[in-house]
Amino acid sequence: MAARFLKLCKLFLFIQKSNIKTAFLNKSDALINVIMMTINNLSFVFMWWVIFENKGSVNGWHFEEMALLFAVMNNAFATFALFARGIQLLPEYIDNGNLDNFLTTPQSSLFLISTSESTFANWGDYITGFLMYFLSGYVSWKSFWLMVLCSFLAFVLLYSFRLIMSCLAFLISDSQRLGDNIFMAMITFASQPASIFTGWYKVLFLTIIPAGFISLYPVSIIKDFNWPNFIILIGGVSAFWIISLLFYRWGLKHYSSGNRFGVR
Repeated sequence: MAARFLKLCKLFLFIQKSNIKTAFLNKSDALINVIMMTINNLSFVFMWWVIFENKGSVNGWHFEEMALLFAVMNNAFATFALFARGIQLLPEYIDNGNLDNFLTTPQSSLFLISTSESTFANWGDYITGFLMYFLSGYVSWKSFWLMVLCSFLAFVLLYSFRLIMSCLAFLISDSQRLGDNIFMAMITFASQPASIFTGWYKVLFLTIIPAGFISLYPVSIIKDFNWPNFIILIGGVSAFWIISLLFYRWGLKHYSSGNRFGVR
């Protein structure tokens, strides 16, 4: 088990090294894309800053809480886009039969699919994420590492939710757009102040579209760590991770091999 894990780590580093080399074939384009991504993110942040400057608070949330949310959300999405975006292409691989190429390798098919795509511009999300953390006012060594941990858990949730959406392709043909739209809806929900969701909306916010595990609990934990909220966050993320893996394995059992063959 340990040897297999080390092999996957070496393969992961090799793939990321190749992705960076590819991105820097044109250094100016790569840097411009990162800068433009950062500017785009900050324009969205500015919009919320204007709202809070005029409203003061939204159901108890101030701009400081939104800054923490942006920190977690941007760091989580950056990790997803840079290191696991290939999972979004799973429906395409299923529809055109290219999934066979991944299934015929000795390595984990899910790992290879996940790392098959990367978007270098999303390094700009990391820049935005760490900048917003320092602008939140909740700056300390403890809160910093809590932010990093919560960002990683948010990434796992994003990945799990997108994997579930991608696995719809095992049931529905040409489901790429459907999965993308539902995934973007989840990101939109997660980018709103968690305080606006109450009652049944809060139940939806934590189950069907689990955006609350990206905004509600991480922000609360970073501000004032407490074990009950942390256990709920770990439990919710773990549940979606397990469900996504079970869904993927179930899908593979019902997958009909395509008519294309190749070796990666």
